[in-house]
Amino acid sequence: MEIIAPPVIDLAKSAVVPASRHIGYLFRYKKYVNDLRKKVEDNLLMLEDDIKIKVISCRDNGDVIHNVVQHWLEKVDKVRDEVAEMCRQAEKINSCFKGWLSARYRLGKESSKKIAIVEDLLTEGRRFDVVATSAPVPLRVVEHFDAFASRETIKKELIQALADVKTNLVGVYGMEGVGKTSLVKEVCQEVEKLKLFDKVVLVTVSQNVDLKGIQREIAENLDMKIEEDAIPIRAARLSKRLKLEKTILLIFDEVWTRLELAEVGIIPYRDDQNTCKVLITSRNLDVCHSMETTKNIEVQGFSERDSMELFLRNVSGVDCNALRKMSEDIVNECEGLPFAILAFARALQDKDEAVWPDIIKQIRKSLFAGMSLFDDLQSKVQNDLVRLETDVKGKVELARNNGDVIHQVVEQWLDNVDRVRTETAELYHEAEKINSCFKGRHSACQCLGDESKKKVDVVDKLLDEGRGFSSVSNPALVPPPVMKHFSAFASREATKKEVIQALVEDKTHLVGVYGMGGVGKTTLMNEIRKQVEKTKLFDKVVLATVSQHPDLRGIQAQIAGSLGMKIEEENISARAARLSARLRHEKSILLMFDDLWTRLELSDVGIDLDEVSVNTCKVIITSRSLDVCNLMGTTKNIAVKVLSKKDSLELFRQEVGDVDSDALCKMSEEITNECDGLPLAIVTLARTLRNKKESFWDAVIQQLKKSMCGGMSPVNASIKLSYKFLETSETKLCFLLCGLFPEDHKFTMDTMVGYAMGEDLLGEVETLREARGNLHIMVDTLISSGLWMKGNIEGYVTMHDIIRDAAISIARENKAESILRAGLGLHKWPELKEPGKCLRMSIMSNDIREVPDTPECSQLVTLSLARNRLLVDFPDGFFEGMKRLATLDLSHIGISSLPKSLSSLKNCLRSLYLDNCWMLEEVSVIGTLKTLEILSLQGTGISRLPEEMSGLTNLKMLNLSETPLTNVPSNLISSLSNLEELYMRESFSGWEIEGTGDNASLVEVASLTNLTTLHLKLENTKWLSTDIGPCPWDKLTKFCINVLLKENEEIIPSHKCAFERCISFGISTKSDSFPVADWVKVLVDRTYELVLDLEDCEGLDNDLVVNLNLKSFHNLKSFKIESADTVEYLVNVVEQVPVTVFPQLETLDLFSVYELKAIWKGPLVERSFEKLKLLKISCCGRLVNILPSRLWRNLQNLEGFEIENCENLEKVFDSKGFEDGSATIVQLRTIKLEELPGVISIWEGAIPLIRLESIKVLVVGNCPELKSSFLFFSLTFAQRFQQLEELDVWECSSFIKLIAEEEEEEIIMLHPNSSIEYGSRNLVSNTYIAVLQPPIFSNLKKLNISSCHGLKCIFPIGIFQGLVQLEEFDVYDCNEMEELSVECLEEGSSMTIRLPCLRDLSLRKLPRLSSFFSHPRILLECPSLETLTIEGCPNLKRLPFDPQSTPKLEKFYIGADELFSRLEWEDLSVKAQLQLILTIPSALMPFRTSQQWEHEEQMEGKCDKEKDSMNTKVDWLKAHPEQKRNEENEIEKNNHKEEVDRLSDHPEKFEEKKHEENNDIEKEVKEEKNEEVDWLKDHPEIRPTISSHPSLRSS
Repeated sequence: MEIIAPPVIDLAKSAVVPASRHIGYLFRYKKYVNDLRKKVEDNLLMLEDDIKIKVISCRDNGDVIHNVVQHWLEKVDKVRDEVAEMCRQAEKINSCFKGWLSARYRLGKESSKKIAIVEDLLTEGRRFDVVATSAPVPLRVVEHFDAFASRETIKKELIQALADVKTNLVGVYGMEGVGKTSLVKEVCQEVEKLKLFDKVVLVTVSQNVDLKGIQREIAENLDMKIEEDAIPIRAARLSKRLKLEKTILLIFDEVWTRLELAEVGIIPYRDDQNTCKVLITSRNLDVCHSMETTKNIEVQGFSERDSMELFLRNVSGVDCNALRKMSEDIVNECEGLPFAILAFARALQDKDEAVWPDIIKQIRKSLFAGMSLFDDLQSKVQNDLVRLETDVKGKVELARNNGDVIHQVVEQWLDNVDRVRTETAELYHEAEKINSCFKGRHSACQCLGDESKKKVDVVDKLLDEGRGFSSVSNPALVPPPVMKHFSAFASREATKKEVIQALVEDKTHLVGVYGMGGVGKTTLMNEIRKQVEKTKLFDKVVLATVSQHPDLRGIQAQIAGSLGMKIEEENISARAARLSARLRHEKSILLMFDDLWTRLELSDVGIDLDEVSVNTCKVIITSRSLDVCNLMGTTKNIAVKVLSKKDSLELFRQEVGDVDSDALCKMSEEITNECDGLPLAIVTLARTLRNKKESFWDAVIQQLKKSMCGGMSPVNASIKLSYKFLETSETKLCFLLCGLFPEDHKFTMDTMVGYAMGEDLLGEVETLREARGNLHIMVDTLISSGLWMKGNIEGYVTMHDIIRDAAISIARENKAESILRAGLGLHKWPELKEPGKCLRMSIMSNDIREVPDTPECSQLVTLSLARNRLLVDFPDGFFEGMKRLATLDLSHIGISSLPKSLSSLKNCLRSLYLDNCWMLEEVSVIGTLKTLEILSLQGTGISRLPEEMSGLTNLKMLNLSETPLTNVPSNLISSLSNLEELYMRESFSGWEIEGTGDNASLVEVASLTNLTTLHLKLENTKWLSTDIGPCPWDKLTKFCINVLLKENEEIIPSHKCAFERCISFGISTKSDSFPVADWVKVLVDRTYELVLDLEDCEGLDNDLVVNLNLKSFHNLKSFKIESADTVEYLVNVVEQVPVTVFPQLETLDLFSVYELKAIWKGPLVERSFEKLKLLKISCCGRLVNILPSRLWRNLQNLEGFEIENCENLEKVFDSKGFEDGSATIVQLRTIKLEELPGVISIWEGAIPLIRLESIKVLVVGNCPELKSSFLFFSLTFAQRFQQLEELDVWECSSFIKLIAEEEEEEIIMLHPNSSIEYGSRNLVSNTYIAVLQPPIFSNLKKLNISSCHGLKCIFPIGIFQGLVQLEEFDVYDCNEMEELSVECLEEGSSMTIRLPCLRDLSLRKLPRLSSFFSHPRILLECPSLETLTIEGCPNLKRLPFDPQSTPKLEKFYIGADELFSRLEWEDLSVKAQLQLILTIPSALMPFRTSQQWEHEEQMEGKCDKEKDSMNTKVDWLKAHPEQKRNEENEIEKNNHKEEVDRLSDHPEKFEEKKHEENNDIEKEVKEEKNEEVDWLKDHPEIRPTISSHPSLRSS
């Protein structure tokens, strides 16, 4: 009775508590203690360490630690000691008996309470964003200076204001260190002396407002104690107490932002009495205004006289003239700030003259700490952020080159980095001003430090985010720009298979593909690349074009870009070393080098095939010559032969179109015969002849035969014929212009239009739009004729290198007219035989460093020196002899200024390109070029547009994007009256409102009546509501306008201006940006993409469309709304005239529209949302129903549906009123439902709406209230997801199975004695296995299940058999998971499940998992498996593999060594095979289950179990002598180490011992080899495993 009395008494005392809780205390005490210990160690102590680090850092800086933080740390220390004591008591209970029941009960109860305390501490600690308040260094304590006349006047004014009956809230403001705190302390003393108030309370508020702390300080001064935790209750108590005071003065010192006095509990005054007055101090007058002060008093700095007097009073001993002069300098530098004056004075007090300079330097450093903070920021940006940005940009550029879709978060990150870099540059300019000026230096330096400190936090977040990018894009299934059709011919298919077969062979490491020019080698390479990537023959495939003049740096850059790396070194050898080191880390990679003309030294590039395994890196090259392949040392050469006559004719007919007459059919055969089976020649001629008359065909045949008789190759003959039959001379010259660019160059239409205008190819056009139209006609003609090709990026054009060579050959027929030497590696200016006749010259992409002083090129029309990066200077007279030059391209060169002779082109130059001349800052000479029509300064270093540019009245296109422009003189833009296109993306944004300042006004841009394209950024949101007069912008066909938010926060469009018309801005009804002006409405009505931030908008609750008065968004394709706190309906038809809204909308993204009740309210309007493809809704807390059922009918084009973080949403789909029949939403590919705590059903209402067979991605996460126990409520229902490729389910605890069981209607029974393939053998099955038809999830590639604690298994085994496409399978943190699949087989039966594509299998944190499958005779065959991870699965007993199951397995991670040792093996060779690749990560600790805690009290049988375990181990060692030998060897090794240590003290015996050991080792090695041979003879079944596995074979 004594033992059980205490808990019984305790239970009686708290009878109201359920008995189950007390029983839990008694029997689950160990779990409570364990949970408490883990929570403290894993969470609380880690949080304490983080906060302590912050505290130590702040203390080192001299900051004042917040009291609440210090109290929190003390409480944590106390809890930690208490928990440690409780754990010690828990251990003692196991070894004692008396009092065990009482002790258990007490521990259980205390642990439960302590867990709640720890949770509170965690919640409180995680709120500590800031742990201290900045403290001035040195301490800013100012004494005595209040006696000065200036201070006495302010003090009297302040006391008089407090005595005024009409004044209840007084503000005192002034810059930091001016003496506000000292002043209010003097006022306190004076007020108490005069007895103006019964009580005076002084409270310091600081930058981070702590309401509880403020309330506590006031209460302590009033001798009261507030124990309540809730702030409103504390405020009510304090308010009640203050009302009892007759008169009281509350002083709040150092207020940074508006302080809500009511929340503290303070009512400054009442109508009937004046009991309470408030005095605040702040650095900012705006804060005083926001507090609605009735009187504001400014505290200014001391006069020079008072400043000197204060300094001399405190420094003493300033006698000599030198010290007097230094004193004056110090006082002037302190700008009348008392704390600064005293800091210098006290540091210099009684010091010798010799040490004054050093002390002054130290004090300056502490006073102007802002400069140091800025230096830290600048270092972090330049050394860390910019480098990371470069890496990410490299990956992005590579992805874009591959046509991949860049992740929006990556684009957002890059834009944020760019913004931070720009802002840091602005701070740099501010810092330079601080260094160069004197007055206001301290204040400016303090502001600089505050801004720098904020920016450092932003940079750190950007670094963390950027380093977490595992990938930057998703692959887009865009076919490469290769010739169509003929790759599918039988002859080509056979060649492709032969090449791929050669790549598969182990002995082949360098494959050569050769054939004549135009035979289709490049096309074949692209086809092989697609095939290899599709079949995953190699992990990575890199394609690099070499061309006739190899550029090693360019080749290295192509490879590095494909690998996502950035090579910054300039030295080729250093670049090669870096590339070689990277290639050695690749598991398997295929390098493809296209178009080799001579031997390419792979080692110079960075490829050493001797250093890597044959199967790690393979190379394939293409060349026109077999000799080149042999020079490269290829191990296999494959010829690409010409097409057969049949295939040639078929290709020709595909390209030429319909051929009706017999005559044309006969001529087709004749032409293809002349083309000798060369695809390029066939395609070029076919496109030339398309839709032409018979007479034209006949003329072509005659010319073709004539050319062939002259010895011309078929390809060149066909190209020259196509050129000859171009209809206009302008189109012919346009074709020849391609010779200006280097081989394989991709040029844009923007570049070509300038060249074409300079050559007068575009006719008499008045506008740039007309010129572009004419150019497009020519380009389309050249593309349709097969001479040019569209690039793989929109807007780019390229051509085959043979066609380019032909164009250069044609241009050289008149030798004097064109000098085309682009990309030839020239180092000098070319010699001109007849310079006076040269019309066009291109020496771009060379290594030219110098140009002649005054070249005589009087007839030169086009000159390109672009991409000669080593060219940094021009002679002043360089352009004097070029009186006809119309097009000049100097892009990507290193010049810092333009030569004076450029002005000699004032009457001829029409197009000037200076893109990415990053050193160029001075361009005033451009103002003399009166005929200039196109000017591109993108990426230059200019910060101010010269006023001389106002004379460019003929300018039609001006590109100033990506320039650091800070000043655009007023009236300059408006003077460019003919401007049609203005690009200022990421450039100047400081447009003046009134237009009276130093910068231009937006009104000037609006005055440009010819403007058709505009890219602009505005930093002043007032422009949104500012009328700029009659708006001419209805002519704009392309525009991208971004209005910055407060604090320069920029809204980034979701598509990165993927559309031609884009606007993004923030509106605030509380500011001067609302209501929006007419010009905004005009552009919004015409835009394709709109991003709105409505954070501070009120009154938009009923209908966003109507309240913004933005018409009906007829043209809008993408619409994103952010932070609209008051919007209830996007469209409210009830309160407006029904008109169609969003008829063209494709993307709707609603983010943080918290009060949103519905997207649509009221009757349906026809055609609304009918083209919507993507619907994204995030953080809309009030949303209950997404769309009404009648609107779902309109979403026939919906492809993506993503909902997350909508806590009140209960139902996803609504099909009310729908009749059963065919679904209306047939194109839906993606469904993502995440963080939806209120959703009770997923599929209710979905079936009549959605065609489930089209869904490819399904994500369901954190939906805790789902009523269904299954994700798919029947097998038949699951069968409808035929195209599903990705399934991700997480934190859905209601699911006990993914698919509910039901009677399968269509099954095929495998009868007894039917044969099932098992590895390389045939076994007889003795069971019935139901295989569903059609199979479920047969296209599934990724399966991720995590934190679904109700799941006991994944799928029935019949479904597992159908996962033939599965590549990734990850199961994580499912507490109840016992098996992956449950299936009952008859005794003695067996089967094999084959997952042929599975590459990654991961099972982690599954404490109850005992086996993969319920039956031990089920094997898993994964021929593609590369990585196997098992962690936190302590009960797993066996792996379902045999020796042939995983031939490609290379990585096997397991959580603990003992887990591997506990596994049971039917075939020890599997264990040996896995042990070779076993990895136990150091971060993975042995998993400890809760059962270990719960059963520790069962100590009686512990010794017996240990004894049994020892006996079992002895028996096992007897049965496995090889393991026994291993353990004996380990013991012997330890003994050997001790022996070596002993012998090291006796050198004379060491050599003798060493000789003896060598003999013993040789003997043991020989014996072990003999034993291995004998063992292999006894185990013949293991030989195939060893011979098939490379690593085992080498062992």
